[in-house]
Amino acid sequence: MDPKVNGQLQTEWGWLVAIYLFLGGVGAGAYTIAAINGFIGESLEFSTTVGLWISFPALMIGSAFLLADLGSPTRAILAGMKPGTSWIARGFWIISIFMFLAFVHFLLHRSGAAPGNAAVTLVSILGIIFAVLTMAYTGVLLGASKGVPFWRSGIVPVVFVVSALVTGHFTIMIGVSLFGDGSQVAAPLQTMALEAAVLVALEVLVILFFLQAAYKLPDTRESAQRILRKRYFVIGYFLLGLAVPLGLMLLVVLGPALVASTGGLMPVTLGAILGLVGGLILRQGILVCGALPTWNMGGFKFRRIARPKEPKPAMGMLPPS
Repeated sequence: MDPKVNGQLQTEWGWLVAIYLFLGGVGAGAYTIAAINGFIGESLEFSTTVGLWISFPALMIGSAFLLADLGSPTRAILAGMKPGTSWIARGFWIISIFMFLAFVHFLLHRSGAAPGNAAVTLVSILGIIFAVLTMAYTGVLLGASKGVPFWRSGIVPVVFVVSALVTGHFTIMIGVSLFGDGSQVAAPLQTMALEAAVLVALEVLVILFFLQAAYKLPDTRESAQRILRKRYFVIGYFLLGLAVPLGLMLLVVLGPALVASTGGLMPVTLGAILGLVGGLILRQGILVCGALPTWNMGGFKFRRIARPKEPKPAMGMLPPS
């Protein structure tokens, strides 16, 4: 416990769930960017190919981390039960449908179906809808946890959607810069760098609004204080995960000579990798800093704590009867 704050931290969800949230966001964000670029035209066709290659595997790997956290595959089967009353069940079906659509879109793209094809258009529109639902669902799921006020803000799903778009976009840019012909992808990388700069700037505004709103409320102030006291969050997310990538993306946009000579490989790759690390740190920070509220009653502060287990006579903690 941090003596400077009073709330008891949740310990049920840690790095495994954070990685699942991160990879789910990467997969859904990459698909959304890829599908949108598919509508734009041939200039971004390679980015569509890269995004479709990323989305389904990212979701599969992320689901494996979730299964590891659950501890038993049978729990995943039961997760889809009662979607009318359970957000976990609703998320199970949202993610399952989205994974199916992403895989079908990938097969259609591999078969050479043109972007204007009716089947591709239908799958793309449905895929984007379920991709956005997948990105937002992770935030909604946290909001359904009534014991942690820090997660119940309506801004949390917005934070997760914007961050997923940023990380998905950065993942595509890494793929384009590594596997594309430098001379041919220079112009698309400049376009994508401008898109990335806009998305990162939007994420900065959203996360600042979220933390400011959390700090104003008594029940969430402790969590906001905790996350801002974590050095790895301030340096790893705000500085290296947002500020540096934003600067590097602007460098690619404003430096056409640099992009023409190097294909934008160095600044794009470095900025994208740092942005991905920042996205993972963001999710882990929001999870581990979720604290139960402190109640103020009659001038006294009370903390919600878990009821300790009753000691057993066999443990030698009680006198024999």
